Formats: sequence, C-alpha cells, structure tokens
Amino acid sequence: MCITGIPATGKTTLCKMLNYSGIQCASLNEVLKNTGIISDGIVDIDQLRRLELKYDVVESHYSHMIHCKYVIIIKDDENILRKRMEQRGYGNEKINENIEAQRSDIIYYEALDLLPENHIFTVNASGMDINELYGTVKKLINELLKK
Repeated sequence: MCITGIPATGKTTLCKMLNYSGIQCASLNEVLKNTGIISDGIVDIDQLRRLELKYDVVESHYSHMIHCKYVIIIKDDENILRKRMEQRGYGNEKINENIEAQRSDIIYYEALDLLPENHIFTVNASGMDINELYGTVKKLINELLKK
C-alpha cells in the first residue's frame, strides 16, 4: 500500500504515526537513500519498480509510481500547503508547480496508469489536524489490509 501526495501534505508524519501504532510504514526517500535509485533528487522509476519492499505501507510523493495494491493520495488546503513549503525553503516556482500538481490530479492519473480506479483513494485533509488525518488514514488502511 502506498501513501502519496505533493510535498507538505503530511505523508512522513503519518508514516511515523503508523509505525508507532504497529503498522509497518517506510519512507521511500529513506529506504532508497544509499541505493543509487535516487541521484540528485531524480528517481529511477524503472529500478524503483523492481524493488521488493516488505512493508505494510510506503510513503513518498512518488510512491504511487511503484506497484502498490492500493494508493492513498493525501491532499490539503492550498494556502496551508503553500505556508508549509515556504517554511521548508521551497521557491515560488517549485511551490506553484506542486500546487498545480494537486489541482490537476496528476498523481491520481499516474496511479490510474497502474491500478484500477477502485484501488485509488483520496483523503482531503483540509480542516483536519494531524490526529484527525491519522485517524482517517489508519481506518482506511486497516480496512484495505483486510481485503
């Protein structure tokens, strides 16, 4: 199962919370750090897809491009995302590019290239704090793990 979304949607924080609750979650950025699959911020998707990942859940802004049984896309309010990305030091161009990616649902359509529509779920975190988002995502993950 994969959790994805544009940067600053809460994927990594969710993953840490899932691990704490006993659901094995890994950040692809951490897993791939020393593999050569990521070089200068560029991900070799072909190599990535050949990896055997033994986690209940993986997260990253590109995890939907690997072979997952289910994809959960996290979205959030554009103004909140913009502030978070600014705090991370993202430039205006990169922020706008990410916001446009969320608006255009590019992640959904990329996931749809690999999965049927009923295996792709979108969670809109607008108005939720991290604990509410975690509760929503954990409930969904638990339901999907039973299938």
